[in-house]
Amino acid sequence: MELITAQQIEKANHDGRRELFSRKNAEGVRPGSVVLVETFNGPGEKTTSTFMGVCIAIRRKGIDTSFTLRNIVMRVGVEQRFSLYSPLVKNIKVLQKPTELRVRRAKLFYLRDQPGKAFTSLQSLWKQEQLEKQQK
Repeated sequence: MELITAQQIEKANHDGRRELFSRKNAEGVRPGSVVLVETFNGPGEKTTSTFMGVCIAIRRKGIDTSFTLRNIVMRVGVEQRFSLYSPLVKNIKVLQKPTELRVRRAKLFYLRDQPGKAFTSLQSLWKQEQLEKQQK
């Protein structure tokens, strides 16, 4: 079974996602990182949607590895869980490392009760990302 799972991961890891979420990679995604995920709206569609948020949890389970992002949209907390090797995920980009938000936990579920703690800088990062996208 391990060989089959390793083959599936290698097949799905076409753009370096495994290294991005590896525990051994110091530059990878950690809980507390601000991440921008671009996904296709459906299978076979070319239109995409983006979601940016703070990574509050990473669940490492081989081919079923997933991560949870949280953001505040129009004063409502929104969480979205993404499967790392899903064919609908087009692009994963780390916008900010968790150095400013000192994280000492693996799961940051306490941010659900403290909405202003980590989400104040997300608006400026979102505007900066949109400006870079328009300039290209």
